[in-house]
Amino acid sequence: MKTYTALRNKTAEFCNVSTSDTVKMAKIDDNNNDSIRTMCNLHGGKLRFSETTKNMTTVATQAPYQIPNSFRKLIDMYIYSGSAITDTLYTPEMIFDPTKWKRVLQTKMSSSDVPSFTYVENRKFYIYPTPATTGNLITLRGRLQTKDLTIADYTTGTIVSVANEGTAVVGSGTAWTTDMVGRYIQITETTADLGGDGFWYEIAAVGSATTLTLTKPYEGTAIATGAAVYAIGQTSPIPEAYDVGICYRSAAIYWQNQDLAKSKSYWLQYDGGNEAGLNSGYGGLVGQMIVTEGETEEGSYIPPFGSSNTFPSNQGPYYYPYQDASGF
Repeated sequence: MKTYTALRNKTAEFCNVSTSDTVKMAKIDDNNNDSIRTMCNLHGGKLRFSETTKNMTTVATQAPYQIPNSFRKLIDMYIYSGSAITDTLYTPEMIFDPTKWKRVLQTKMSSSDVPSFTYVENRKFYIYPTPATTGNLITLRGRLQTKDLTIADYTTGTIVSVANEGTAVVGSGTAWTTDMVGRYIQITETTADLGGDGFWYEIAAVGSATTLTLTKPYEGTAIATGAAVYAIGQTSPIPEAYDVGICYRSAAIYWQNQDLAKSKSYWLQYDGGNEAGLNSGYGGLVGQMIVTEGETEEGSYIPPFGSSNTFPSNQGPYYYPYQDASGF
């Protein structure tokens, strides 16, 4: 998994740029962040790693709720009859057509904790009938909104304690802060005793300057009284097997006005030259990524109305139930 620092250093290597050249490194940062957004939106954005979930709760008599800023698009939502996943689960019908939604609103249903419909408009989703109770659990599923990587790796201090299958990490000489939540930590793997396992773990919470909690249990050998080297970094959502593609695309853009041969080489490594118009199909690293990551719980793509597809004649004029899977 390549962090912000690792990505910019690798791209600088591909571009023969010194990392001390602040002007060129700023351009590399821009190209890298643009490449992250581009890769996350390939295949219509329907990539396994681009899906996420988030919980929120109902408010009595409130119909509209803001879609989380971390969501680029809401795909699905479901509501429980209480505040826990052990409560009764309700799956309101997602409506995609404004005409049908207006017809639903005309029914003037009273508030209820049994939701029947939901509708998305202007970065909000609406629940109908409006909830009767505050505090019922809502689970949203959507596509991630990518954000720019800007924060350099943090490596100050050492790791002195973490248990095998534990989530609590203790540092020494560290100054960890709460804004590190959501970043990833790697305890460097070594052949010596008290090294880490070399894998990246997401940080779930930071309790103090010297304590943090992982989202998943640590799988390496326990460190009880060590001084292990580590790094905390900001990463993209792109899986580790494909994140070097960010550097390939960035380098291709960098060289396109200076050395066409180098630019073409990096385009071919990136996506087989598809984006640059060198080939009509996907190849390179992107081609591999789409094959392995191009399946999601969101379902298959269904073209919008007005396309050349023939829809079943037994469906209504505005709404096609099998579009539920599309996230439209």
